[in-house]
Amino acid sequence: MAVTTLTLDAVADVVINLSPTSATRKAFNLALLIGAIPEAVTDFENSRIVRYSGTDDMLAAGFKTTDALYKAAVLIFGQEKVPKEVAIGNVTTVSVAGSIVHTITTNAATGDTVTIGGATLTAGTGFAVGTDIPTTATNIATALNTNSTFNVKYHAVASGNTITVTEITAGGGNTPASATKTGTIVITSETATTSVIRTEYPVETVQSLRQQDWEWYLAIYCDSITDSDISACSAYVQTATPTCQFLYTTSEASVLTDLGIFNVLKGLEYKRVMGQYSTQHPNAIAAIAGYAMGAMSDTINSAYSLAYKSEVGVNTENANAIFTESNVSKIKGYNGNVYINRGNNYNVFEEGKMAYGHWFDEVIFLDKMQNDVQMAIMDVFVNNPKVAQTENGMNQLEDAIKVVLDDYVKIGFVAPGEWDGGNLLNLSNGDTLPSGYLIQRETIAGQSQTDRDNRIAPNIYACIKLAGAIHHAVININPNR
Repeated sequence: MAVTTLTLDAVADVVINLSPTSATRKAFNLALLIGAIPEAVTDFENSRIVRYSGTDDMLAAGFKTTDALYKAAVLIFGQEKVPKEVAIGNVTTVSVAGSIVHTITTNAATGDTVTIGGATLTAGTGFAVGTDIPTTATNIATALNTNSTFNVKYHAVASGNTITVTEITAGGGNTPASATKTGTIVITSETATTSVIRTEYPVETVQSLRQQDWEWYLAIYCDSITDSDISACSAYVQTATPTCQFLYTTSEASVLTDLGIFNVLKGLEYKRVMGQYSTQHPNAIAAIAGYAMGAMSDTINSAYSLAYKSEVGVNTENANAIFTESNVSKIKGYNGNVYINRGNNYNVFEEGKMAYGHWFDEVIFLDKMQNDVQMAIMDVFVNNPKVAQTENGMNQLEDAIKVVLDDYVKIGFVAPGEWDGGNLLNLSNGDTLPSGYLIQRETIAGQSQTDRDNRIAPNIYACIKLAGAIHHAVININPNR
């Protein structure tokens, strides 16, 4: 054996190229239950959202079986399909600063006085009279901000003819009063915003929790909520990023009329909100949400519809009293949902519609598909030295999309069928999509020089045929004796 040796690299240089790990896909299987957290629960001291893998974990954390959030979580975890966890979001308080806007419509003269925020200023000595109103307004604001009576509570900002006075410590109880004056100056005051520390409005809570955690998909507000609050939350989730849905339960009899919340949201064409009528459980819709989140498994044939599923832990509307077919038809006509018994043997949820009439399953799976395609394309960009602006480079992008769409064929959301979505490039109405989808693109040669200079890919079009679902059937039985 040699006393010293040389490396083998000069003869056999082996390099390990381990493929980069793809980014974790958002699973779209997490529901967020929102409500006031009991004082005994300390998990929320450093975060407004905490995840639990079961109701036992919640009890260990200090929740009681009588808490609304616990009862809703029982429904989440009690269904045929069980999610891995649930998120609980805390409702907190908001400190609102008192404020008021004063508008000067006639300029001051020397000797006039103005009293704002407890400070009285005299024109000519306390503030300089400007040659125009905006200059005078600026001078008054400057003088106020240096006045020790005023500036311990408020701050003033001039803009044009107006002076906005805002409380320095929000919620400090110092709601600013209207301005008073003497002399020729004319100054009017708008209605003040009251200084207060109050509980968040439901829409404020949903907005805040959306920003804190991007993983949850369904939000359910488990405390008392009004129709106007439901409308506000529904409006927010239409454009929230990332995409999400708002689910709610109502026991208001008005839902059977044109004035009810179902019809109101239907008229607003909201596709990211789903409501259930229930007099049996204040958060009944948490049951169907639990099934939906548990069913997002990405396994073969796991695509689902909410129609006719059981809501374990919820009584049907006709369990203890008459609930007519006419009432069910009214609710469904307004794109609402209800849990009822049919034929004695079947307790069923009808029927899984969003406010605008879209099906829940289509909305969630299309949201997930958009997310998966975005991340697949991003992985191509991140995990390659570059994606060439050539046909081969475009093939890389197409291949990434194909992998995603094949997954949706696997779960049963996309299926072979006849295309009826209009003519697009080489695809015409009536053509069959044997794979359930067709990916097309514009050519590299045909793109503009501007797009080429900016390194923008030609447009890619993925036409997909949804498998859909059957909810109703008519069977003709023709006996012959």
